[in-house]
Amino acid sequence: MGSTGWLPLAVAAAVVVCSRAALAAGEAPHAPATARSEAEEAFAWGEKARRAGRWEEAEASYRAAWEADPRPEFAGELGLAELALGRFKDAAEHLRASLLDRETLAPPARRRFMEGFQRAESKVSSATISVSRPEAEVLVDGRRIGRGQASYFVYLDPGRHEARGRLEGYVEDAYPFEAQRGRESVVGLHLEPKPPPAVAPVVPVTAAAAPAAQGGMPAGTMFRIGWFALASAGVAIGAGLSIAAAVRDGDADAQANRIRRRGGPFACAEKDYVVDCTALRHTNDARDTLETAAAASFVSAGVVAAIAVSSFWWAPVPDKSPVRAAPVATAQLRGVVVSGSW
Repeated sequence: MGSTGWLPLAVAAAVVVCSRAALAAGEAPHAPATARSEAEEAFAWGEKARRAGRWEEAEASYRAAWEADPRPEFAGELGLAELALGRFKDAAEHLRASLLDRETLAPPARRRFMEGFQRAESKVSSATISVSRPEAEVLVDGRRIGRGQASYFVYLDPGRHEARGRLEGYVEDAYPFEAQRGRESVVGLHLEPKPPPAVAPVVPVTAAAAPAAQGGMPAGTMFRIGWFALASAGVAIGAGLSIAAAVRDGDADAQANRIRRRGGPFACAEKDYVVDCTALRHTNDARDTLETAAAASFVSAGVVAAIAVSSFWWAPVPDKSPVRAAPVATAQLRGVVVSGSW
């Protein structure tokens, strides 16, 4: 046999030696790509690392499996690995996601995920963030949360945070707040349109310049403009909170119907529905908080508008058309409409 005939035999021998060395080191060879999907293969490596107590490796493998195929089982195991590593916020998010479709989970996995979710949620805070312009981009601590919704629900580590809303053509709004463990924060973001660019005044060229107006804008007028702007902002924030409350109310109805279909009218008295009923209670609490905040915002706006309107009596402007204020309450709008000149 020529020298070229020995080459295939040498390669085969090297493959056998390497495979046996890998088995001796305790590492199983990868299964053929046609036997299992990429997600299943990553999940299998995560299971092996979890049983060996290598949580960092398990978390990375579970994450790869979940990103390739977001199954409830993959999300739950990823959440438990994050819980073991002390990453409570991420654990609460992934365990909550795994339990949204818990019928697909085996009973032992369901129980493990429920217990893990309760432990993770007790270590973190949550926040409901509403924005007056649903098309705005919403960020928390610089991390993008989403765009295209009136409200968002997020888990946060306890401590200081900042929510921010931004939209082209509008002034950004930022809201710093303190998140407390085991409690939910309600945040409202109000975006105002950017003012138009200032236009340079045209000064007529005359033989004698016209005398400048003395005193500028009357103080009463400036006062009214500021208070009407504040009232408008209160109405806008109240409208945003009302929309967010309506969204939460719809979520609560859907959750309650889902629980009743699976467990009957008394499902919340059973241990198997603790997580679902806890989530329903949180949704109802968030809805009630948003409704209260919206009502307070509308009342405050009405008080501010009343003060501004009353200024026409104690700080009148002569030779102006009368001012009228009328309340407005429709399915889409609640507030005060003020008409007149000032």
